[in-house]
Amino acid sequence: MLFHIIDDFYDLNNLGLVMVNFMNLHFDKTYQSQDTYYGAERMNAYPCYQTVKCKPNEQNNLNPHSILKNTFERRTNQKIFVLETFFRKTKLDELKNSPSWNQHKPHKDDVLFDVAGLIYFNGNSLKDGTNFYLDANHYEPTAVVGAQYNRCVFYGTQLPHCPSMIQEVEERWTQPFFLITTHFSVGMSKKYLNFS
Repeated sequence: MLFHIIDDFYDLNNLGLVMVNFMNLHFDKTYQSQDTYYGAERMNAYPCYQTVKCKPNEQNNLNPHSILKNTFERRTNQKIFVLETFFRKTKLDELKNSPSWNQHKPHKDDVLFDVAGLIYFNGNSLKDGTNFYLDANHYEPTAVVGAQYNRCVFYGTQLPHCPSMIQEVEERWTQPFFLITTHFSVGMSKKYLNFS
């Protein structure tokens, strides 16, 4: 299995709390993937906007970090040791003016984590989803996961992937996350997900 999908990931109360945070947090201009140098010109990359990383708060379980951690552990029966998450949005008009538009640019995520994923908050289309590749040198996806409201998709960090690059919605809203769990010990994600 290349990836896992959980539809209706957040329950309605937690989804509402997460969306309130999304709507009220500040987004900074940035680009993806950040391991590639684009001469400091974000429009030459995949231009997007991101919040700062959400922080855990032991006194408040209603923050996005705690909600994601508790939901993921409950839905997967996997204990999370390390979790990083934030919110991202991509504007259609910027993407169309970027060389990334309609291009396949697969990348891998930080090797320090075992699992990467994201939750879609809008869109209902393959064009707003994520492409997956067996090799970073391929430019045709092996599989495509379509965006769907409150859908979670997660995968090993070393699985090449990228957004579809032909977005339909005016703004694509997601919550990316990176984590380490007991079942995904460092360096074991390929073996666990059977895509060695």
